[in-house]
Amino acid sequence: MLHRRSSRAGNSIIEFTLVGIPVIFLLISVFEVSRGMWMYHTLASAVKDGARFAVVHGNDCNLTPSNCAVRIRDISQRIRSYAVGMPPSEIRNVTFTSRTRTVVCATLADCLASGGQGNTFWPAAAPGAAADAGGESMMGWVEVNAQYSFRSAIAMFWPGAGRAQNFGTFVLPASSREVIQY
Repeated sequence: MLHRRSSRAGNSIIEFTLVGIPVIFLLISVFEVSRGMWMYHTLASAVKDGARFAVVHGNDCNLTPSNCAVRIRDISQRIRSYAVGMPPSEIRNVTFTSRTRTVVCATLADCLASGGQGNTFWPAAAPGAAADAGGESMMGWVEVNAQYSFRSAIAMFWPGAGRAQNFGTFVLPASSREVIQY
């Protein structure tokens, strides 16, 4: 009888090892996929809000006495405030496109800078300037694109991944196109 108890204790350890390790791997995988989805939806929501902000300040905001024209850094600040948990230096390839012009920043941090691209008025020209080169109004659309490099910790548990510092990286793109309706 004593011999049976000790063999059962050994069986429990083996069963836990065979079942427990895959269950822990599955649990970590679920958390990582959830975190990736959260980052993707956060970026998409931030980019959409930035495009909406640009649309509100779109048509005829460059005409005097109106004072609603915005700069790239204003729209970027709006994106930054909605991109919770994402450093501005990690949001890359930020592109602002309208019917008449395109502005590209390497990172959101570059767009937030007061010099360079951050000072550019968009989608309209500077206040008091002509609507555009052809003299037409800014009626049309705006589009904002961005990418975030998501680093997943799950790769360090993958067989053959190498050292523990080896993280998998996935590019999460976000895009929003809005129509200026006024």
